[in-house]
Amino acid sequence: MALTISQILAVSYPAVLADQRKAANQWNESAFMRELERQGAVVRQNLGPTIECPLDYRRNPGTDFLATDMTEVSQAKTEVITAASYTPAELSIPIVWSKGDDAKNPSENQKIALVKNLLENAIGSHDDAIEQALFTTSTDGFLGLQTLVPDTGQGSVGGIDSGTETFWRNPNGDYAANGSDIESVFTTVWNSAAKGSGAGLAPKFMASGAEPHALFESQQIANQRYVNTSDLDAGFKVIAFKTSRYVFSQYGGERVYFLHPRAIKLVVSRQYFRDRGETMEMQGPNAFITKIYSALQFVTNNKSRLGVAGESSSSS
Repeated sequence: MALTISQILAVSYPAVLADQRKAANQWNESAFMRELERQGAVVRQNLGPTIECPLDYRRNPGTDFLATDMTEVSQAKTEVITAASYTPAELSIPIVWSKGDDAKNPSENQKIALVKNLLENAIGSHDDAIEQALFTTSTDGFLGLQTLVPDTGQGSVGGIDSGTETFWRNPNGDYAANGSDIESVFTTVWNSAAKGSGAGLAPKFMASGAEPHALFESQQIANQRYVNTSDLDAGFKVIAFKTSRYVFSQYGGERVYFLHPRAIKLVVSRQYFRDRGETMEMQGPNAFITKIYSALQFVTNNKSRLGVAGESSSSS
């Protein structure tokens, strides 16, 4: 007797998932998701009720030049460490098939082909949903760049209100719709995020939608700089701005984000990332369901090292 779709799916998922993790397929062929992975901004760790991001947020308040060698120094308790706190979000992709699918695909080869297509679509849908949510404000508890790096530079993120805590504000700017000042605006935001500290904490990569990417590229015709010929061979156009790699996403929109992997992370559960649950028979229909599940969150531990530039006619 031929194996059922449920049996084939159970043994096929690890192989299909391993294939989807290959460099050619990672993150559903997304330049931005590949860049997050490349920059080390995707972190797999054990999760708890919250994700805590410790912050060394200010200079020691007792720091002072001494007027004399007997000047008293501060004896107040040193308070320089705090933490941003984030609640993990959850993502689920259901895979449903009927007993009729078993009956209509009598051979194992037919069932294997059907299962492979179902699984590849589910994994691709999972990754595509993440990329889309990364460029929004918040999607059912999952935080996007519009929340972590808001147009105003302020906002309350990770339990810290930058309206009162000025160290938690991010640089921001507006560029003209025709791109006439786009390079100068990019330079101002980039320099503000770098804080004059050199390449160590300056933005390492940038991301936007296709239109701002093309607009910036059009202003650089005489001296375009591309990085990594392997990216060009793969169909990804990565432009360099200062020392940053600049990629675009279909979901990016008109905002351009200036990012550093030490300041922003996509934190995913070590145990529950693209995890496939048990197959269960559904009540009512003659059908079965299994789910691909992930627990994850997009977080920042240094909002001031991130920046955003938006088109002046549409930025808020």
